Amino acid sequence: MLRTCARIVSVIALMGAASGTVAAAYPERPITVVVAWPAGGATDLMTRGVQEAFAKAIGAQVVIKNVPGAAGTIGAAEAASAAADGYTLLVTPIGPMVLQPHRMKLTYTPASFEPVCKMVDSPIVLMSPPNSPLKTVADVVAKAKAEGGKLAYGSTGPGTIPHISMLGLAKAAGVPLKHVPYKGSADVVQALLSGTVELFSDQPNLVPQYNLTAIAIFSEKRIPTYKDTPTVKESGYDLSFSIWNAMFAPKGTPEDVLAKLEAGCRSALSDAASIDALEKQKQPIDYRNRAGLKAFVEAEYEKARVLLQDAGLKAQ
Repeated sequence: MLRTCARIVSVIALMGAASGTVAAAYPERPITVVVAWPAGGATDLMTRGVQEAFAKAIGAQVVIKNVPGAAGTIGAAEAASAAADGYTLLVTPIGPMVLQPHRMKLTYTPASFEPVCKMVDSPIVLMSPPNSPLKTVADVVAKAKAEGGKLAYGSTGPGTIPHISMLGLAKAAGVPLKHVPYKGSADVVQALLSGTVELFSDQPNLVPQYNLTAIAIFSEKRIPTYKDTPTVKESGYDLSFSIWNAMFAPKGTPEDVLAKLEAGCRSALSDAASIDALEKQKQPIDYRNRAGLKAFVEAEYEKARVLLQDAGLKAQ
């Protein structure tokens, strides 16, 4: 009897030690961060800017996996269907999380994810290629009027902020513009540099990365990182659009894992090297914890429905 009890106590102790070891061991292998856009794009550059600091804070190798296509929804769907164990994460801008679920029949919704942290948020920049004659919003409007719908702009896909912002500008100015969609911002930049399209509005880190011309900022007032660049509003069109990026995990990820990821994200965004990298990219850090991001996404999801309707895009 005593030997039986001793065995039971030993088993219980071993189970407790084992469970404690598992919890303490996370992460015990590399973590994959899905970026639903091509390498070299705006979200990819931002993620790589904090990759090293996040890996150090979390205590594991961090591998970025680019899964582009369908305005970011292919990569988001892959992340949503991954095992909820903390080894697959998603870093995404606004589109795949709160815009596209209104427009497409997808295998996921915002509820398919656990919020980890909000990372950056920035008004988008209207940009043109180096040495382009399009230096001001007035230049854009004048050329659009003269060319009668031939002036082309690129976007990261229908229903994305780069698309909606240009629809808004065309409508406000009363001019026709030609829309050319691509898989991601890196592809649009290559189209800009090759002369296939002449305009693009997207996250600000693309301007210094590719030596593009910043024409105007879609914001209420000038921002410190572009203090010499006027707002679209200064040109007479009251339009404001921003793109945020945040980190998510699949629904059902354990609470202790989420807490560690949240702490890692907070640490990475406080790291001097990350801050320097994002400052060079002109990406304003806007950290929010899990609870703050959850409330933010819920509000953004409802705002997106109205935004898509106002832009004349069909919402489901």
